[in-house]
Amino acid sequence: MKIKLSIIILNWNGKKMTEECLKSLIPQINNNFEIIVVDNASTDGSVKYLKQKFSKIKIIESRENAGYAGGNNLGVKNAKGEYILILNNDIIVDKNFLQEIWKNKDKADILGVKNYYYDKKNILWSVGSKVNKFTMKASLLGNKEEDYGQYDKNFSPSQVTGSAMLINKKVINKIGFLDKNYFAYYEETEWQTRAKNAGFRTSWIPSAKLWHKVGFSTGGGRTPLSAYYLVRNRGYFIKKWSKWKIIAYPCWLFEVFARIGYGLLKNKKYAKMSWKGMIDFFKGKKGKLV
Repeated sequence: MKIKLSIIILNWNGKKMTEECLKSLIPQINNNFEIIVVDNASTDGSVKYLKQKFSKIKIIESRENAGYAGGNNLGVKNAKGEYILILNNDIIVDKNFLQEIWKNKDKADILGVKNYYYDKKNILWSVGSKVNKFTMKASLLGNKEEDYGQYDKNFSPSQVTGSAMLINKKVINKIGFLDKNYFAYYEETEWQTRAKNAGFRTSWIPSAKLWHKVGFSTGGGRTPLSAYYLVRNRGYFIKKWSKWKIIAYPCWLFEVFARIGYGLLKNKKYAKMSWKGMIDFFKGKKGKLV
């Protein structure tokens, strides 16, 4: 049986979370679908645990923690499907999720889904994202709104969020993989910018729903690690894609110092890592923070 859809799930020290995600997916799998779990060099016994729990999925072990970009790239390289579905492990999906995904797969070249907060069942986390062309800041659409169907018709996001992306493999064949230099944050934004410039279309599937435990791998929200990658990688995104650098860089610097100010009041490590993200951008440091 030819594999038509490859589902790629990245795991890093999250065996229980990945288990919950897989349990929501596996009842929806048929012979044309495959699940690939890429383990990003976990140290919590994830590989052994998941192999014992799920004998029919493919598990790929990365020799290092290659981040969101590198880990998903490894999964894509081993995928047999004509379509790729990249999923976070910190989600559970609706009972009709894969049916809706497959039914709408030809709606665009890159497709997103409806994301809710895990612990707030009808509060949206994201229906997509947008990039401000002047500041180059990516922001979520629909965030913290109650869902009453306001985005279900006559709406299409300019970008989708990396928690769930359905991709026609022809896009990857033409523009290549996620940029592993980003490691975490802005990597899917940069990749979709490349795709858009290559003429590919983006939309979403509002009938495909999931619930997201936001920011598990970095601690989410205003953590020092997320601050570091958000600051540094937005700098690289501006450098590569901004047509208005005279505006984008000052706005970026203003936000860096706003983060530092917040950190000095609330969390000095947050301030330190925001500063380090800026300095490492100027030094040209890329990839995983070491």
